[in-house]
Amino acid sequence: MNVLGIGGYSHDSAAALVCDGQLVAGVAEERLTRVKHQGGAPREAVAYCLEAAGLTRDDIDHVGCYMKPGYRMARRLAYRMRQIPRSPLYSAAYVGYELVHNAQYVRDMRGLCGRNARLHYMEHHPAHAASAYLVSPFDEAALLTIDYIGEWASTWFGIGEGTRIKTLGTVDYPHSLGVFYSAITDYLGFLRASDEYKVMGLAPYGEPEYYDDLKKVVCMNGRADYSIDLSWISWHYRPGSRHGYFSDKFLKRYGPPRKKGAEVEQRHKNMAASAQKLLEESVLQIARALHAETGSRNLCMAGGVALNCAMNGRILREGPFENIYVQPASGDDGIAIGAAFQLHHEATGAPRAFEMHDARIGPEFSNEAIRAALDATGLDYETPADLEERSADLLAEGKIVGWYQGRMEFGPRALGSRSILADPTRADMKDRVNDVVKHRESFRPFAPSCLKERASEFFEGCADSPFMLFVYPVAEAHRRRLPAITHVDGTARVQTVDANLMPRYHKLISAFENRRGVPLVLNTSFNVMGEPIVNTPEDAVKCYLGTGIDALAIGDCLAVKKQT
Repeated sequence: MNVLGIGGYSHDSAAALVCDGQLVAGVAEERLTRVKHQGGAPREAVAYCLEAAGLTRDDIDHVGCYMKPGYRMARRLAYRMRQIPRSPLYSAAYVGYELVHNAQYVRDMRGLCGRNARLHYMEHHPAHAASAYLVSPFDEAALLTIDYIGEWASTWFGIGEGTRIKTLGTVDYPHSLGVFYSAITDYLGFLRASDEYKVMGLAPYGEPEYYDDLKKVVCMNGRADYSIDLSWISWHYRPGSRHGYFSDKFLKRYGPPRKKGAEVEQRHKNMAASAQKLLEESVLQIARALHAETGSRNLCMAGGVALNCAMNGRILREGPFENIYVQPASGDDGIAIGAAFQLHHEATGAPRAFEMHDARIGPEFSNEAIRAALDATGLDYETPADLEERSADLLAEGKIVGWYQGRMEFGPRALGSRSILADPTRADMKDRVNDVVKHRESFRPFAPSCLKERASEFFEGCADSPFMLFVYPVAEAHRRRLPAITHVDGTARVQTVDANLMPRYHKLISAFENRRGVPLVLNTSFNVMGEPIVNTPEDAVKCYLGTGIDALAIGDCLAVKKQT
């Protein structure tokens, strides 16, 4: 049986394909169209998945989509109609948008189906939960999903047993931790819909001086649910894109928002620290309540908020669960995986037979295609007898190396297939990579890729973190040795590298250890700020030539820029 899952639509659309219970392909539309956070029907992503499996659209039995349009429209329109007296123009415009958006969504989803496929509209949050639970190593688990908004829920909690997922409760819009954190992102002068990770990165530079006050905005009640004090916010009745997401009461208390591009002041850092602490404490309380209700040793998390790896690290260290699984594409793109597996198990009744340990389910290109891309630009390159040893030499010399190997990762993290690598022991490397390669803010940290078998020596409590979704304290004895990946608070967002899954990447890191004495490298995504991670060899060559990357290890080939 062949099941196609569709994730996202308003943004971050993606497709994933499950064949006979195995995840065979998945990719976000943005990687193929080169439009960051591309929404709409993921036609190119679907085409890739079918091509990767050698199928046509008529070979697909079921198509599962990321949201129920009728349920969404009923809940949202009823709410907006009640807001017309308070905000007539915006509410009326929102109703019109919702009608058009849902009609287009239904039309586009039908257009993705072949002649034999049954189309299913999946409930948003259970599909989020399925995207983690049904590919996790657990036979049962507590389930938690938190995002901006689904059809109407913003937070969902439940339990998974076998292939069944049961809802235990929800928190509904406008009460939303996801919207709150996005609103803080906007208040701090970043892009609300895509820059939340900047707030997480900025937080350790500040002190949580506003934390006690912010607890008046997000009100925890000792259970798994919570509420937002609506007197502090305005996102529920007027367009935040024009007016901001907080009320005059909030602005009077905390001051005006930072303008995009303006200096980041200490109060901005302190607000980031306060909001991050509030998120962590709130989700910790939800996790504890969920554990008390389910009694499970295991937790699976999804939704956009589950990409907050600092929060995940605290839940792992301080929460009640022994084991936590977070799927590498926890945002709306990853719903493609959940929808496909939900339908597979519902249609076949088959037990689970797949665990996701590897995010590399995207496109790959032959060495012939790679050489053609290099030749088209006239680049000089070599084919070294041992690419890993040669690349380790360059890293040890302080060179920045683009590392392009095998299938592309699914999700927002580069995990050793589409990565930019550097020496983590050099004190200037963080600023250098931020400046000459990534062209981004200086406060943004970088992550380490570490040999799995050595991770616990360098990162406290880290045994296995293949998807770079948990922050761990850097061992005190190694912090001075690793200045380029140790954040200002002494932590790092760790990826562990398994020799059985990623032999070439593991060999490279081992070779680097022989030169610099540490079993890890600095790893960041192969892109510049504002662009998707590279997909094709041509994308990689363009990024290499347009940035301060010193060398490109692509397939079996190696290009090195001449010193000027």
